[in-house]
Amino acid sequence: SFLQGQLTQDVRRVATQGALRAAYNTPQGRVIALPRLHALDDGVLLQLPRELVGLVAARLRRFVLRSKVQLHDVSDEWRFAGLLAPARADLDALGAPAADAAPGTAHALGDGVTAVRLDQRWVVHGPAAALAARLAGARVADAQAWRRAAIVAGDPEVGSAASEAWIAQMLNLDLLDGISFTKGCYTGQEIVARTQHLGRIKRRTFRYRVEAERPLAPLDPLTLDGAKVGEVVSAVAGDGGTELLAVVSLEARDRPLLTSSGDACEPQPLPYAVQ
Repeated sequence: SFLQGQLTQDVRRVATQGALRAAYNTPQGRVIALPRLHALDDGVLLQLPRELVGLVAARLRRFVLRSKVQLHDVSDEWRFAGLLAPARADLDALGAPAADAAPGTAHALGDGVTAVRLDQRWVVHGPAAALAARLAGARVADAQAWRRAAIVAGDPEVGSAASEAWIAQMLNLDLLDGISFTKGCYTGQEIVARTQHLGRIKRRTFRYRVEAERPLAPLDPLTLDGAKVGEVVSAVAGDGGTELLAVVSLEARDRPLLTSSGDACEPQPLPYAVQ
């Protein structure tokens, strides 16, 4: 009930669904972080970039007041791992259900470990020792491979460098089932609702590729005909190129853009439709 008034997601759903996306906003509707929500026996687990854990916890504590809620940083004792299009052997090693399990359903594997299918990706979490034992026979994605797969899936991540840069719809949270428009008030709700219902979404997140391995950072500008039309959300270099997500003006969608160093960013498909 406490998080219901803080996040864009209908937090009541977390009891039956795993890995729900949400945005945590400023009162002005700017996205501070994009936590992924997981149900625990005694509460809700917010999965965040480690660099944002302290900031988000401090801001949430301002609103605790008389609520019967406690906030704990469990980064040292809880772990996450990702599997990319896992083979049957990987799932068997985990004791997970079939590869065609419905996305979003949480599967308890025992010893506090839970697996959730996102799309072709699976996220597995639990107490550090128990999770390590479960993953002993599975092929776990490294951080770079996981970030690349998230970009291909059009699944944005916001770190400290870009915190408060965009509103939720610019990051496609409404297309990723990360916003409830029926649950009632939450921090930043007025701006999010107004943007949705008045049709003022002028920028969206799109996927691009640079045919060279280039270091791109959040908020790096992208230009078209010499004018800035977008900003990098996240980027991963490797395999002879750079994959990235960027918030870009709708007027520039489907057009090749340029980075500040003059590299061409070619539009790439997303697995969902962007209007």
